[in-house]
Amino acid sequence: MNPVIHYPPLRIAVVLLIIAMGVSVERLEILLFLVILGQGWLLAGGVPIRLFWSRFRLAIPYFVFMLLLYPWTHPDAGYSAGLPQALMYCGRLLFSLQMLTLLFHQMPLPLFFGALLRLKVPSIFVEMILFTLRYLQLFRSEASHMMKSIRSRGFRKSSWFSLKNYAALSRLLGSLMLRSLRRSEKVSMGMMSRGYRGIVPLREFALPHRLDALKAAVMTTAVLGMLLWSIFWRNL
Repeated sequence: MNPVIHYPPLRIAVVLLIIAMGVSVERLEILLFLVILGQGWLLAGGVPIRLFWSRFRLAIPYFVFMLLLYPWTHPDAGYSAGLPQALMYCGRLLFSLQMLTLLFHQMPLPLFFGALLRLKVPSIFVEMILFTLRYLQLFRSEASHMMKSIRSRGFRKSSWFSLKNYAALSRLLGSLMLRSLRRSEKVSMGMMSRGYRGIVPLREFALPHRLDALKAAVMTTAVLGMLLWSIFWRNL
């Protein structure tokens, strides 16, 4: 059965609940079962391996840091005593990445934010996230254009430490901030001229699929069972 829930508000609520329960597991063995289950859901849901890898590779520095350095924060017990806790943190992050990948699979951002409004998330928070993402794209676009411009005028990265390069990049950063501010003002004026008054319109969704409730119940029950198993094991 494909585990992807089609009704966006229900999918968001279920996945966030699953993540909250998954990161509460305190047994490494049970967390391993959760990671295997999460990967099985990704495969059953038709999520491309390349999509998951694009998110997983961003977390690789965190994994390396945790596995190499975190165990040494227990100097009295030694590296081997802190390694299970480091593996626990890495496993929780990996499971969260799996679930978030499943959440955003074939869910565009406008659909996601519309579902948040349906879940009664205050519109001010939704607007803040929307504007942050929008202006990050503007900032990245301006930075790309300005880097191409200075490279066309002969700028080259000569070494890892160069006062001349740092001076040029610092001037570039100041100009980038000013250009981004001007672009943001133009975007704001364009939105106001199109009738935006600070109210995000609610999006209409199709009726939930007949299997969505069953999928939500099965997935939630599976993770809840592992969480209860972990709690029972801890109390033994």
